[in-house]
Amino acid sequence: MTKLQTPPRPDAESTVVDHSFRRSTHRKPLRPGLARASLALPALLVIVPLLVIIIVQGANLVTHAENLLRPGSEDIFVGWDNFARALADPTLLGSIRVTLVYVVAGVGIELVLGVSIALALQGRIPGKGILRALILIPMVLTPVVAGLMWRLLMDPTSGFINWFLDTVGIGGHAFLADPATALGAVILVEVWQNTPFVVIIVLAGLESLDPSPFEAAQLDGAGGIRMLWNVTLPMLAPVLAIVVLLRVIDAVKTFALVNTMTKGGPGTSTLAISNYVYRLGFETFDIGYATTVGAIVSLVVLIVLFPTATRLMGLRIWKARR
Repeated sequence: MTKLQTPPRPDAESTVVDHSFRRSTHRKPLRPGLARASLALPALLVIVPLLVIIIVQGANLVTHAENLLRPGSEDIFVGWDNFARALADPTLLGSIRVTLVYVVAGVGIELVLGVSIALALQGRIPGKGILRALILIPMVLTPVVAGLMWRLLMDPTSGFINWFLDTVGIGGHAFLADPATALGAVILVEVWQNTPFVVIIVLAGLESLDPSPFEAAQLDGAGGIRMLWNVTLPMLAPVLAIVVLLRVIDAVKTFALVNTMTKGGPGTSTLAISNYVYRLGFETFDIGYATTVGAIVSLVVLIVLFPTATRLMGLRIWKARR
């Protein structure tokens, strides 16, 4: 008859370790708000101090008549005179008009072309991988390189585009030297370079859509344009809204492309806001007024776009919580 062996009793040290382990594994988790704040804290420690410095220095510049060509002008307090000067500045009003045309036309064409190309690439077509890689090439180029390349292509004497137009009998044209066509030429390059961004985001959105509504619509007899208008585009609306928001923000800030191709000319026909601020600050060295124009534009863009961005982010968070 065998004896039953009783398991060894744990000693005091192991018992203490076991209790400490249990206590460590049952710690009270952080509150959701506190956890999110702790994640944002490192970024806030960097962004907030820099933002405060920029605001304080900017407030000092917009209220003074600082001009690097006039020593001592940084001590001349002008109050709100720079803002009054901006409201009566015809060149500023013209640059706002140019920027609005550039943003509306450029982003609108990019959205239509980007969605069309993304829909075409969604299906099974031969060489789709190669086509996707080729579409990315314009987006890889920097705006300076793209601007220089298209400036050479549009050269009235040795450019390929004018040579081709002469060959087919249409006749060449100095696109960048004509105020009637210069802005359109710059918008063309903007569309060529940034449409791939729209294609990538929209294509990713299309591939992430739930197939169930499409199958149900097909069973109901929908197809072609009806499927696109009543099912695809409504489901893709949040993605399209974010794409438009990002492209509008980027287009408003355009500088390198315009500066490389036309420098705002001929005259002021392609002078965007960023180029005008650059001209004021680094060509006429009117730092106080340049800062004022930049501050006005930044505030207007923030007031217009911030509610839209907040609503989009809130919509995404609300859908994610459902």
